[in-house]
Amino acid sequence: MQVLKDEVRNNILTAAKKLFYQKGYNNASIRDIAKNSGITVGNVYRYFENKESVLEGVVSPVYEKIMDYIALSESYIKAGENKSFEDFRNEINSYILQITKEFRLELLILFKGTQGTRFEKTRSELISLIENRIYEGLFKRLSMEDDEAAFFSKIVARSFLESLIMVIAETEDNRKLKKMIYRLNDFYFNHLNSRFDPED
Repeated sequence: MQVLKDEVRNNILTAAKKLFYQKGYNNASIRDIAKNSGITVGNVYRYFENKESVLEGVVSPVYEKIMDYIALSESYIKAGENKSFEDFRNEINSYILQITKEFRLELLILFKGTQGTRFEKTRSELISLIENRIYEGLFKRLSMEDDEAAFFSKIVARSFLESLIMVIAETEDNRKLKKMIYRLNDFYFNHLNSRFDPED
């Protein structure tokens, strides 16, 4: 029966999601997944070719959303849409909140536990997008040399995403998460002009 097949597949993905989050992708085995989903190892292989295909089943929905957002954001740039950094910041806040509410564990697995898989570059692609927006929308407009502006953009993008992942990992309540994300943004990006006044 198709209903039974879908139920078994979903049980495998639910068990795998918990294991990948708790132990990391590399430390979780097909045997662990089978045991936690209450089926045999052979039955897992009836639904998934290997462990990476199980990972794909777990993280693909959130991965596709992030890739769609990156593509959309890059299309704005190519089309010459002159969104302010504040617009971008509000947009990415809203987007991160939306996908975190729906895919919190999947998002954390994608960012923290996909080394050695086809998903491992997702984090660096998102960092590159944030870095570019920080450079174009903030540091390039300050009284800084180009190479200095690019370097600070890279530092801030990486540390901002690391901090954001920490906030998502440690904040399960959605109302508190929203407040924490906006506070994090204020910490990194408010009053940058005054913090980077030209030297006398």
